Amino acid sequence: MTDELVLQVRAALQRQLVHAILGNERVARQHGLRVTDLQTLHLMVLRDDVRTPRQISHTTGMPTSTVTKLLDRLEGAGYVRRTSDPIDRRKTLIELVDEAIAPLRSVYGNADAEFDALSRQFSASDLEVVARYLDAVSNFYAPRSEGSQ
Repeated sequence: MTDELVLQVRAALQRQLVHAILGNERVARQHGLRVTDLQTLHLMVLRDDVRTPRQISHTTGMPTSTVTKLLDRLEGAGYVRRTSDPIDRRKTLIELVDEAIAPLRSVYGNADAEFDALSRQFSASDLEVVARYLDAVSNFYAPRSEGSQ
């Protein structure tokens, strides 16, 4: 492997991140959200196991005080509702309000269809390598616990 190829991949990934972040900021603004609020909603759509303020904090690396403010904004805008956990009434569960997030699902659903068509231009073996690489990149960016830093 050459250093030139590593630099080329890094530059391509950085360009992709810039375009993705700015694109998400645009979508967030169009829907009266902050980009962090939008991405937290997206996280909750993708992961059924992220449904409490503590889980959101742990998964995103945001302090719980920031998560509380974020949830206040999302609840005020009608995107989520807080409920008590029927098993442990001390715990707060966060529910997505389907009718409120439907327009966001539509935006991202259209993008997903276009992305899928783009991906189909590559071979299965190419996509396996890309998937493995992107999983490694996602793990690189994932918040690390205090003990692992």
